[in-house]
Amino acid sequence: MKRWVVMLWASFLAGGLGEVLFFTVIDPGQLYFFGHEVELGALATYSLGFLFFWLLALASSALSFFLLMDEEEVNHDAVARR
Repeated sequence: MKRWVVMLWASFLAGGLGEVLFFTVIDPGQLYFFGHEVELGALATYSLGFLFFWLLALASSALSFFLLMDEEEVNHDAVARR
């Protein structure tokens, strides 16, 4: 449980920072997605952008935690699921 809290909090902060940096440079009213103009309001665009950056940072944090596990933790988790 502690790992999930650490991953969620760290990725939340990174997602917020990513959104701030991205939308400082990019105007949400001028975004294009696969060649089509994004027709969402600014608040919806900011919200979806934050969600995207948060999930991207969460995936990165989860991969880091997984790669830091030793073989006993990995095998214990695999045996516990059976």
